[in-house]
Amino acid sequence: MLIGVVALALGGVWLLSRPEGAARFQARDLGLPLLAGAGFGLFFVFIDQAGQAATFWPLVASRSASLTLMLSLTLLARQAPLPEQPAWPLVALSGVLDAGGNACFALAAQAGRLDVAAVLSSLYPASTVILAGLVLKERFTRPQLAGIATALAAIVLIAW
Repeated sequence: MLIGVVALALGGVWLLSRPEGAARFQARDLGLPLLAGAGFGLFFVFIDQAGQAATFWPLVASRSASLTLMLSLTLLARQAPLPEQPAWPLVALSGVLDAGGNACFALAAQAGRLDVAAVLSSLYPASTVILAGLVLKERFTRPQLAGIATALAAIVLIAW
């Protein structure tokens, strides 16, 4: 049953993220999403483990490592290390919301079960898609809408 639910989730992710006009399934289309999912999953497990002793210090370490890695990659790519000044408020808001979401996850994992906290926090892509439609007036194709429905169904089945 679990393998079927995971396959359903992967199918939903593929439908949602595939380029417009892509007719055939290619395994390489799942490479980066799988890597990202594994990274998020490991992050959540490690935050839960480290958070048993100190709730917020693991998040400070995580942000410090992220900042160091991103600055290094930016310098290696020879890009400007800072965004244009008009983007600063949105960049700051993005950071605050991301850190707040991770802090809430750490608290939820300590207060209850990690599996429930992880599944419920995995709903954030749905809010991203909904906000893209509402705020950015983004239009979704039928395969993308099917992907959203499939991914949400998989999340419900995993939580069940």
